[in-house]
Amino acid sequence: MEIYCSARHKNFQHPSSISYNIGMKNQTPLYKNIQDNHLKEQEFVLFKQEYALYNEMLSELKVEFQKAKKEVDDADRSKKMSQCIVNHSRLVLSKDRMCRRENIERHGYETNMRISEWKYKKKHTAQHNLKSNHQPAKSNITEQSDKIEQPDEELQEFTHLHPDMEQYQSCLPKQDAKDDTGKSDLRNATKSDDKNDTGRSDLRNATKDDLRNATASKQATPKQKLPRITYNPDGFRPHGQMRDLFKSHKNIKIAGGTYDAGKTFSCVAYIDQLARNYPGARLTFVHRSLKRVYKNIVPTYEKYLGFRPRSRADPNPTPITRYGGEHPDFFQYWNGSRIYMNGLDKPQNLLSDFFDAAFVNQAELVSFDTWDELTARVSERAGTLPIAFLIGDCNPSTPNHWIRQQTKAGKLAYFEMTFRDNPEIYDQQTGELTEKGKRRVQRLQNLEGLRYKRGYEGKWVSGEGLVFDTFLPEVHVIDNFTISTKWARYISIDWGFRNPSCCIWWARSPDDRIYAYKEIYKTKLTKPDFIRMIKANCDASDRIQYAAVDSADQDAVEQLQRAGFRVRQPKKSRSTQIDVIKERLKVDATGAPAIFFLRDRLVHPPDEDLKDTYRPLEVTDEFMSCTYDENMRGTNRDDEAIKGDNHGIDSTAYFILSLQNRQSIGSGRVVHGTVQLG
Repeated sequence: MEIYCSARHKNFQHPSSISYNIGMKNQTPLYKNIQDNHLKEQEFVLFKQEYALYNEMLSELKVEFQKAKKEVDDADRSKKMSQCIVNHSRLVLSKDRMCRRENIERHGYETNMRISEWKYKKKHTAQHNLKSNHQPAKSNITEQSDKIEQPDEELQEFTHLHPDMEQYQSCLPKQDAKDDTGKSDLRNATKSDDKNDTGRSDLRNATKDDLRNATASKQATPKQKLPRITYNPDGFRPHGQMRDLFKSHKNIKIAGGTYDAGKTFSCVAYIDQLARNYPGARLTFVHRSLKRVYKNIVPTYEKYLGFRPRSRADPNPTPITRYGGEHPDFFQYWNGSRIYMNGLDKPQNLLSDFFDAAFVNQAELVSFDTWDELTARVSERAGTLPIAFLIGDCNPSTPNHWIRQQTKAGKLAYFEMTFRDNPEIYDQQTGELTEKGKRRVQRLQNLEGLRYKRGYEGKWVSGEGLVFDTFLPEVHVIDNFTISTKWARYISIDWGFRNPSCCIWWARSPDDRIYAYKEIYKTKLTKPDFIRMIKANCDASDRIQYAAVDSADQDAVEQLQRAGFRVRQPKKSRSTQIDVIKERLKVDATGAPAIFFLRDRLVHPPDEDLKDTYRPLEVTDEFMSCTYDENMRGTNRDDEAIKGDNHGIDSTAYFILSLQNRQSIGSGRVVHGTVQLG
């Protein structure tokens, strides 16, 4: 009985099946097959032990099979022989999976590609023999298939770059002169090229830069020809501040600005330049969602290249090849560089690896904590680039976004672009809009409200989906002034510890406008410490009428009452809380709202933990970042489903609700004190 297995190992590669005639004497040695296929003997030696174990297991199966053949009971013999066949199949399958994985991890290719290559060579050898014997081809179908399988020479030449790109490539950071890795790779590649006449002819046709990049690759194969990079006047080059991004050696940089500025296209080009110029680099495209990588970044990447990278198993692979089918795991360059696909919704691959460079699309959607983690994953530990680059593109978002704060702190380089930097929209030579550009700019001009301010004007303003989209800092935040001692004073409190504890001091004018004039917004405060801090910051003019508090924590309420404060506990309802604040934010006929926040309210320095993680530092920051939950659709809870910090917002709502509900405020006394900065 014959059992066939396919040896899919980088050292056991043979496209034909290897026949093991169990119980027969003509078993074909695996080592002979390797010699017949001209594979390197030294590679086989590296896996000698593994081969010996594999052969031993086959021998054991052979013995079991022989025993089964000698069984007297036909039913029992058939059962045991079938089990031997099943065990052998499992052995072959496990070997197959393991070898395929090793092929990809160590050599960067799959066995299927080598099989296709072997078939390709075999077919053309047979055709050559037929021609030499003056025999006609078998059929038209064969001729057509041969035509399809011929290497596509057109895709071996890249013509999508502008001549100016040479100067931007020369601006990339230089490798350390002490690094001898490139030299050893060059020596290894030269040795292998000496054995390949086709490779030598390709190298002669390549440019000097291509030669340097290609010969440094350990993973080039005879099937994958070296591309010839030529330049044309209509090719890609960066415009506007993107030129400065290309030249900048800052390791963290973001391109922002209006819609349709060509930010994503240019950032993809930047990653491509790194892949071309640093053989063996590990790079990655990143988005908050892996699906958006395939919908946003990959189509832009293919548009930039001018062709769709083919699978490595394709008979005619392109110099940049894809692994993983329609949704590739990575793209591999002719020089061994790889660009991986990663989504932050599936962070296990991204956050357990290191990369030489990463491009984060729509970085404004990424939380600061995740961005901070990315900076640790993109580092020189990857070992190829002299400087590890983390770059991103973004659209304008809220004024207090972490991108803005990181830029102000000098922790990232921000490059602001407009649609005038996009050559598809704006002709850089004539200074006029193109025909396509006129239509695209018209669409930007037709945007309304916040989308217009962000998309057309490029302003960082409070954005869509905000719960309190009518909150305007220029209207509701005012300069400090001396508040009349005749105005009633109150405080409102929201308890916290890991989340901020918030206490706001309020003054109410005779025309029923309320003013937040002092505030505590701080984490890691125990309830006794929080209450002591409140008392310490009440001065002689703060004759507090009562404290409007969260009723969920009755122990904290009792402690506050024992400290001498009268207490009101308004009924909690998220939708009601939002409504009453929105009513106060409205501007009336006099042109003024019914709620104001004094500019310098905090009675302590900004909380360092909140500052380091770019969370709100006071209640007005919450108004500009609290949004509705996008996942809620068509339910009665839509108005209550919000995300973002809302501790100061809750404190504000408790006070406004307390003004509407007349109730007994219990016993207590008015507390006085001296204002102290914590």
